[in-house]
Amino acid sequence: MRHIFRASSIGEKKIQALEKIGLYKGKKNSNKSIWVHAVSVGEVNVALKLIQDLEEVLENPNFVLSTTTLTGAKKARENLSKNSKHVYFPFDLRFICKKFISFHNPSILLLIETEIWPNLINLSNESQIPVVIVNGRLSDKSLKKYKGLNFFFEKSFKKISFAFVQSKNDYERFSEAGINEKSIDVSGSIKFDINVSSENNLSEKEIEYFKGKYLFVCGSTHPGEEEILIDSFVELKKQNKHLVLAPRHPERYEEIKELLKEKKLNGARFTKISSKIYDKSDVTIVDVIGRLSDFYKIADCVFVGGTLVDHGGQNFLEPAFFNKPIISGRSTYNFEEIAKKLNDLGLLKFVSDKDEITFAIENMEVISDLIKEETNLWLNANKGASKMISKKIFEKFSFI
Repeated sequence: MRHIFRASSIGEKKIQALEKIGLYKGKKNSNKSIWVHAVSVGEVNVALKLIQDLEEVLENPNFVLSTTTLTGAKKARENLSKNSKHVYFPFDLRFICKKFISFHNPSILLLIETEIWPNLINLSNESQIPVVIVNGRLSDKSLKKYKGLNFFFEKSFKKISFAFVQSKNDYERFSEAGINEKSIDVSGSIKFDINVSSENNLSEKEIEYFKGKYLFVCGSTHPGEEEILIDSFVELKKQNKHLVLAPRHPERYEEIKELLKEKKLNGARFTKISSKIYDKSDVTIVDVIGRLSDFYKIADCVFVGGTLVDHGGQNFLEPAFFNKPIISGRSTYNFEEIAKKLNDLGLLKFVSDKDEITFAIENMEVISDLIKEETNLWLNANKGASKMISKKIFEKFSFI
């Protein structure tokens, strides 16, 4: 009902609402397309890399990249080639999915990571459209959820044509969920293949604003984490300390600003730094998507969000690419093997509360050249999944 109501609004939310219920502008696709679905920004980055590599092995491919979120849509539109287009993912209702398939004419559906939609998968099978999971990951928590609703999801997993998964653990979980073992391939993670820019994207005023400060950068934070991080920052005895909070959802800016007021801290809105003077700011709130790598690049210490609350963690690889010391809560089931490896390498420390965060930062040693070298060797050794998966998709589904 919320999206039907939004259909009467204006702008991007109206487009989102209409496309979610199967109403599209323009003409139907006369040619077959490759449908790639990615929920939000993180998955879109994976999808864009996959599309780039598929374009190298396919002749004149036509891609339809669907997303769920507005931020994912923005990222997709900014980076798609002229032969591809973005659309919002439809509601998983049979008649709406049928409209999508009829309008966009997909020959294959590539689901990034883990997106199980029973009606869509059933309809795709009936329409002889292969459904392929790419960069698949399945935590123990998610497996238990699916198994708890086995009567609903087991048939859907059995109808998955193929799954390219990130690890041996994911292989075992997807197999237990119902995908045929012969239809699962351990291919690694495409997130290792995503290029992190080493260019400086900060303006002169932004560079001057952060200059000389000890930067504690907290990326992709969730509700319940910011207050802990702020309390820890207050106790931190580093000189010229400065906290950068980059919430997973930037629209939470006002909520975080209120937390800072309660702690009597001065906050600056990142997008206003170039136009305002913030001489006495203690904290910067990042109110825009897509700039995390710029902050990881200049950080003295990084906290990865979604780990102090039961969310499973966000992407650890970005700060690792810059060899930054990382601290993390213990909820890392979305990136369990990567987090464990970074901990083994000495780049990441696990913490549980504000006191452990403060202690970890105060006692953090400089990352040695040996740790940097070993980290870079590991990162490079895990590259290549996207190209390999693209070639295998072409070989297995050559009709696309």
